[in-house]
Amino acid sequence: MVRTSIYDRISEKRLAAEALARQLQQQAADAPPAVIEPEPIVKVPLQLARNGLTVAGLNLLIPDGFNFRDIDTTLEKYGHPVTFGAKRRPAPEGLTLRRAVELYVEKLRQDHPDVTIVRQSDGVLAGHRAIALDYIFTAGQERRHGRAMSAVIESDNGNERQCFSISTMINPAHAELADWLIEFDAMLESVSAD
Repeated sequence: MVRTSIYDRISEKRLAAEALARQLQQQAADAPPAVIEPEPIVKVPLQLARNGLTVAGLNLLIPDGFNFRDIDTTLEKYGHPVTFGAKRRPAPEGLTLRRAVELYVEKLRQDHPDVTIVRQSDGVLAGHRAIALDYIFTAGQERRHGRAMSAVIESDNGNERQCFSISTMINPAHAELADWLIEFDAMLESVSAD
């Protein structure tokens, strides 16, 4: 029995590994590109007669016959105020999402003449096309940074379209609030109809 030298065996292993690597590389090149299907977005309708609030773990169900219109509240994070608002209005026939956002900005300018729109981008709110706005203005001596997400959403009965917007405002000078807008976006991404 003839035994090859250790150097020949190492060389054979190296050549075999290189051949296998070339074969795998060729197979990868010949394979069709992977197609990643986006997850379908579920459109959540507004349920106009189903309203309630959860505050500090206490659930308050609003009686039948009352429809939500406006919520304006002040939350607190690390002792600093964070305003939160949600608004719903019937959307007149022919009202586009762009026009709804223009009306939102007009109302902002009435309330805060020095408002500057920093960013406007397309997004999704409850599975519906939406537009996100970031804006800044001065309240007294303090700066404010606001973010709003607006959408035109079909109601649960399918007969009425609704303008729906959710917004927040903070004083960006407080370092403790640095992550709030990220948390706000995550909150909007998790909107559901449980």
